[in-house]
Amino acid sequence: CSAREDGSEPPVACEIATEVAPMGFSRVAALHLLPFLIRITLCAVFVPAGWSKIMNQVEFSGPAAATIRSLTGMSAADAKPVVLRQELSPPSDAARAESEAPLEARRLYGVAVLLHDHELPYPVAQAWLAAITELVGGGLLLIGFFSRIWAVGLSVAMGFAFALTTLPVLKVVGPLDLDVPTFTKAAAQIALFTLSLGIVLTGPGGLSIDHAVFGGAARPAAEDDPGPHEPEDDEV
Repeated sequence: CSAREDGSEPPVACEIATEVAPMGFSRVAALHLLPFLIRITLCAVFVPAGWSKIMNQVEFSGPAAATIRSLTGMSAADAKPVVLRQELSPPSDAARAESEAPLEARRLYGVAVLLHDHELPYPVAQAWLAAITELVGGGLLLIGFFSRIWAVGLSVAMGFAFALTTLPVLKVVGPLDLDVPTFTKAAAQIALFTLSLGIVLTGPGGLSIDHAVFGGAARPAAEDDPGPHEPEDDEV
């Protein structure tokens, strides 16, 4: 539909047909299907990771065990018995051996030890926050509820994970000289950060509770973009 030869506006029916014209498959996939697949991927990764940090008990020993005891106030009763030769050691050595004795704690305390080693504040609280964000945020991303908020938390978590675990290695060893496990971990961290940031910037897509509840507020910006304006015949 275009302007008539006499310069008058096109019929209203033409304008309505233009507004309700269906989007092509590639546009629908980009705006709705791809964000849904990204949310499924993030859920499949972060929910098991958060569950493992909160529910699984692992054994810590040495300086890590001593750090956990200092952060949580755990007593040596949680530790395995100290052998006799340690009891015959000087008091300072015996106290150190007792504090570093093996103990079982939630896996998330490994994250707390890492944060404490980098002198970050409130390491235990931050470790709990990261684990809850992974578990709850990953689950709610699947259904697309408050998606942008949870995606911000997950992207921040991956950013910190990369900065604390991978970046120090990259400062010593170049990216092309990394061993396979370190390279795989770095690639996974970067990929998950990018996917989470994509949800923050573009939204969860149409297949989400956010889209159903909030409507236009959760609609990707590209969906509202009418595209470049084409001048009508009477504007030339």
